[in-house]
Amino acid sequence: MKIKVTPSAIAPIVRGLMLSRASFSCMVKTRPESFACPGERTNESADGPIDRRPEERAEEHIRLVLDGILPQSEIEDAELAQALQHSLTQPQAQAIRRQLRIGDVCLDIMGAAGASIALLDLVPLEPLDRRYQMMVQSPGDASLLSSASRASVVRGKIALVTGGAQGFGAEIARGLAHSGAVVWIADINLPAAQSFAQTLSSETGTPSAFAIDIDVSSEASVQRAFEIIALTTGGLDLVISNAGILKAGSLLTQPVQEFRLVNEVNYVGFFNIAQHAARLLRLQWLGAPDWFTDIIQINSKSGLQGSNKNSAYAGSKFGSIGLVQSFALELVEYRIKVNAICPGNFFDGPLWSDPQRGLFVQYLNSGKVPGARTIEDVRAFYESKVPMGRGCYGPDVLKAIYYLVEQVYETGQALPVTGGQVMLN
Repeated sequence: MKIKVTPSAIAPIVRGLMLSRASFSCMVKTRPESFACPGERTNESADGPIDRRPEERAEEHIRLVLDGILPQSEIEDAELAQALQHSLTQPQAQAIRRQLRIGDVCLDIMGAAGASIALLDLVPLEPLDRRYQMMVQSPGDASLLSSASRASVVRGKIALVTGGAQGFGAEIARGLAHSGAVVWIADINLPAAQSFAQTLSSETGTPSAFAIDIDVSSEASVQRAFEIIALTTGGLDLVISNAGILKAGSLLTQPVQEFRLVNEVNYVGFFNIAQHAARLLRLQWLGAPDWFTDIIQINSKSGLQGSNKNSAYAGSKFGSIGLVQSFALELVEYRIKVNAICPGNFFDGPLWSDPQRGLFVQYLNSGKVPGARTIEDVRAFYESKVPMGRGCYGPDVLKAIYYLVEQVYETGQALPVTGGQVMLN
């Protein structure tokens, strides 16, 4: 693919090189001095604790020279990756690894005739789980047969959770942060995302969360968000496409505008996230061709079986599983795994329990539950449908995420987490 030689294109490749050549997971922060072009700059909507005072910056300074390459020029992304790989010597990679064990590294990327291309801060993350690295490099190793804490597979990784400020998204983001991941909380409600990011950093005692505003139904919003991510952390390891909405209604009466809105957010929104995530992850893969990354869509049990008087939502989720399978086939050559998780009902989350717009209220008003006169009647009706007698919770979904990340031999799947309510056949 043709790309412009900019900091946002270089940072993901550099992060991949750190994974493959220095065997270290780090954030790659583009310094403001890098922006010779006014069209590419950081944005105050990316809230997080990575910015540091000058006296706290790394003393280690390493320069890479890309012969024959000029800033803002257009070249093949593979050619840019090859130039970066050739410019990073083994002694430099070893020096970076040593320094990252104790602090940051400043990486100065220079082009032809001494032109400055990017000035990057490499910020070390938690050490990667050695067992996960073995699963990638030696999947048949007998030592992997013993059980391990799956939560450790996300330690030292960078994750994005859309719709991450509430509901399942917030539960997922909290679990990832407490498991040692750096988490981008992407939400259309930026103040809520900012507040939650501060809460997570306080809970974990580490700079573990960033907030960014995103409207998944807007391609421009999604593109801007991924540019900020590339400039702030360099890349991603795990993308959780969780943002979604539900508008219940009968086929006989539901306005087509509601049908379109649900599909714009749930179906087109997933396409937007997957497309821009895949572009970023592919750049990172060019620097780390043995490294697996994950795109996981939080789907629904309604993506596995029809849902009465809920056709807009069910249709968007069925369609998304088709996208998951198609994306998985296309992206596997870049070691990007694409899977879906199909949870049961999260009765205690805002999707169900919001007193004005929650599903309990919607289903009561639409007459979806025969004979129901109160919200309690609606809840009891749905709980009775689950063989395990309860709704789905955040930890149930997190365990499925850890499984899909850990299982490097799994792509294109839709994993039900429904308490037995929906079974594959």
